[in-house]
Amino acid sequence: PIIFITLFLAITSFQIFNYLSNLNENQNNYFNNEGLFIAQEPDTTAPIIIFLQPLVNNTIIQTTTYTIKVNISDDNPPLYGNVTLQMSNYTAFLFNVTMEYDGENQWSFKWDNISSYPNLDVYIIQVWAKDSSPTENQGKSNKFYIYLSIKTDAPGILTLLLYVFAISIIFAGIIVCLNKKLMPKSSNKIEGKN
Repeated sequence: PIIFITLFLAITSFQIFNYLSNLNENQNNYFNNEGLFIAQEPDTTAPIIIFLQPLVNNTIIQTTTYTIKVNISDDNPPLYGNVTLQMSNYTAFLFNVTMEYDGENQWSFKWDNISSYPNLDVYIIQVWAKDSSPTENQGKSNKFYIYLSIKTDAPGILTLLLYVFAISIIFAGIIVCLNKKLMPKSSNKIEGKN
């Protein structure tokens, strides 16, 4: 019986020890997780906007389409519609446009109507982004200057030949018309002298 009592007390004390140590661990876990129940600081960081294309300021654009690309980093990335590109020149605001999300924090705008803007002019682009946090922090990029220098194709040899041919036909037509108007008068003069 003494062995059973000793064994019973040993098992009971072991269970009590395990219970108390688990209770102590649970209390530590509770206090460690207390931060989950405390209100977190609101996001006050504005999105950071970096131009990927054009990569350098004063880029010269020589094509009729050009894609402007930016990388926007933020803990709460912007939602679609919250990234805007503004285009202007030194004298006037031209337009605002919503940029498209390309994935991996990259946004783009394909400027495909460049030829409708004056050539050999400087354009200023700037991007604004509003993050998706409840505080809706706004960031804006540095201004980038781009220069339009779209090369117009010189007419080819075939085109020049067609122009020369067309001008020759017009010139020949004018000469024929003038000769017809002047011919009857000169033939009357010749007949009158005979």
